[in-house]
Amino acid sequence: MFKVLQERYGYSTLEVTAITIGGGMLSIFAYVSAGKVSDHVGRRPVLSIVYATYFLFLLLFYNSSGGAFTVISWIVFAASMFGLDVLNNAIVSEIFPTMARATASTISVVVGVVGTICGIVTEGFIFGYTRSHWTSTSYVAIPGFACVGLVWLLPEPAFQSLDEGQ
Repeated sequence: MFKVLQERYGYSTLEVTAITIGGGMLSIFAYVSAGKVSDHVGRRPVLSIVYATYFLFLLLFYNSSGGAFTVISWIVFAASMFGLDVLNNAIVSEIFPTMARATASTISVVVGVVGTICGIVTEGFIFGYTRSHWTSTSYVAIPGFACVGLVWLLPEPAFQSLDEGQ
């Protein structure tokens, strides 16, 4: 993401640092907000909204033409990415019994790593045709919108007791 800001849009290292600090502050807010809101309305609705926001702003960022909109789309994209970290970790830790949570978390990390590797390989393959990392990344991101619906296949843990004795 930093490379895109510098190479494609011409931002200096200092400007990228300033954008990153601003985005980082918003991301802290996103972390706390995503968790608090999902405590009240449920994990699945918030996950759906944050996944949609993440993939929408990823596409907007990689396909923008520069200026303030590029900065705003990058910040929202980055903040939603961090919000997803909180929500995905919460749902994985809450839908499995205590004795299986470490295994579930491990499987979640492995799936994330394998997904990242597959995404990078796919982006590289598409790049061979498009000769543009920005376009290739956009194509790889489009199927991610399926997550908006897939989260509804998971049980809703937000209103359940985590005490296994109940």
